[in-house]
Amino acid sequence: MAIDLEIRVKDPAELSPSEIEAWTSIRDGNPALYSPYFHPDYTRLVGKLRNDARVVIGYQGEDAVCFFPYQGSGFIRPLGAPMTDYHGFIEATDADIDHMEFLSKANIGALHYTSLVGEHKDMIGFHQDDYPLCLIDLTEGVEAWRTSRSSSYRRSLKSNRRRIRRTEEDYERRFEYKSKNVEAYDQLMAWKRERFVETGLYDVLSSDWTSALLRELWERDEGLRCEMHVLYFGDEMAAMDMGLTDGETFHSWMVAYNPEFHPLSPGTQLLEDMIDKAPELGYRLIDLGAGIDSYKSAYAVEGPVARAGYVPVAGAAAAISKLYGAAEKFGEKSLKDIPGKLRRRYTQIADCDDTVSGRARAMFAAVRTGGSR
Repeated sequence: MAIDLEIRVKDPAELSPSEIEAWTSIRDGNPALYSPYFHPDYTRLVGKLRNDARVVIGYQGEDAVCFFPYQGSGFIRPLGAPMTDYHGFIEATDADIDHMEFLSKANIGALHYTSLVGEHKDMIGFHQDDYPLCLIDLTEGVEAWRTSRSSSYRRSLKSNRRRIRRTEEDYERRFEYKSKNVEAYDQLMAWKRERFVETGLYDVLSSDWTSALLRELWERDEGLRCEMHVLYFGDEMAAMDMGLTDGETFHSWMVAYNPEFHPLSPGTQLLEDMIDKAPELGYRLIDLGAGIDSYKSAYAVEGPVARAGYVPVAGAAAAISKLYGAAEKFGEKSLKDIPGKLRRRYTQIADCDDTVSGRARAMFAAVRTGGSR
């Protein structure tokens, strides 16, 4: 039988020292919460940047035993969406919690999520998609990891070594780790935004709060922070990878490369050197995020997954969420998933832009492209 919890809802800035201590202790004991996105400082930082940030806390007696950061009201999303790559309930591995009751007691109508991690048996029926996590586990050392890799990875590694030789025929390769170069940071943001235009995806960096989140994390030197690694070909910036880290785990977050060097795959060259340098950088785990599309397929291993779906909890928000779900299920086959794409696009826009005019302009652009993801 699930434990009976007293529910409290707070602004992240109101979390007490004892609640932060409980959060940290729970996270340390639950391997599913390894990601730096589950660090309490991430929630507190996003909370400073968004006025709709909240944390649901479940108390058993005097002990805080479950936390869930979110944004919005009625229809809620995990805190930091769409920037937060992973989200979930901060709870012990053996916690017996009724998550529907937990959300209902917090007056939440519906929860929509895209990358929920952890095993929650009472939520299985709400999951619509699973995405494997692409993890490079270097706990046993770089060479041990490479030796364990598949033939697909070994072929990729040979191709990368050929491209390195081709590169070095014309350029001197230079790596700048943990870079604080403002010019490189600005170039990374510019390349990312150009990519949004090219693909038709919504530019999540167009919002003040998302750009402020990245900048503040990058300017930090310790604790939860972003670290940026840069590859140069001669004097030209070739590729950057800026990731969220709390020390031992590096979550590759903002990755971009110079399109002029595309045939030389500078992004892969940078990643392979990062793997080599991981012990010096302090990384035991390099997380490439959910999904194994594109280059990540060579690095994928069978392991944990992130899940997308929605939980209709109670009231009008729950009823509307069910209607959305029915429309999207119909649209997957009959309308090329256009209803689902438009709903996902609007959710991203609403998360980033709180102005009516901004949302309208962005949605008009989405409709013209058929609701591209």
